[in-house]
Amino acid sequence: MANYYLQELPNLDKEGKRRVYPKLEINRTMDTEDVVKLMQAHHMGVAPSLVTAVLEGLAETMSDLLAMGYNVNLDSLGTFSVSLQFEDDKATELVDEEDKMRRRKVGVKDVNFKPSKEWLKEIRHKTEPERKMEGVKTILKKKGTLEERIARAVEVINRKGYLTLADYAGINNMSRSAASTELRKVVGMPSSPLTTQGQYTHKVWVKR
Repeated sequence: MANYYLQELPNLDKEGKRRVYPKLEINRTMDTEDVVKLMQAHHMGVAPSLVTAVLEGLAETMSDLLAMGYNVNLDSLGTFSVSLQFEDDKATELVDEEDKMRRRKVGVKDVNFKPSKEWLKEIRHKTEPERKMEGVKTILKKKGTLEERIARAVEVINRKGYLTLADYAGINNMSRSAASTELRKVVGMPSSPLTTQGQYTHKVWVKR
């Protein structure tokens, strides 16, 4: 049974809207060996080595076809295609009608996949996700660069004499665990302006 939870998007546009969407909880990533075992369980008369050979042959054949400019459609799955990108630092805008964009370096950006309607319909039919937890998880986006976050920490210390973990998390829009990890990194930097005082729940950060 699949599980899901609700997650709040970071408010990047500063509109004040709190957008929430359901997110599937991933158990783990199944590898080729896992897939071969499951396929062999559905078709007991087929040797696992044969299933493995077919999968490897399919991957090799598809890479050859995609590299030659073909799209590949597998009826039971969907369509695979290649997208390209410029791999140089030249401008991507035309200067004028005579601009031929000569000597551009182009390479593969990604392999795109569009599932077939039938396969997508089958997955929807089989999937009945249950909610894993109450409430909504929030993705926090750190404010600015590390240098800017340190500068905000120093400002707090200058104002009240010390910095708490909650202070650092609050001023930099971070979770307490992320803030704790980053502060350990900051204190360990040779040029760090911060050091610690106290231990455990009484631990604070002050100017070195």
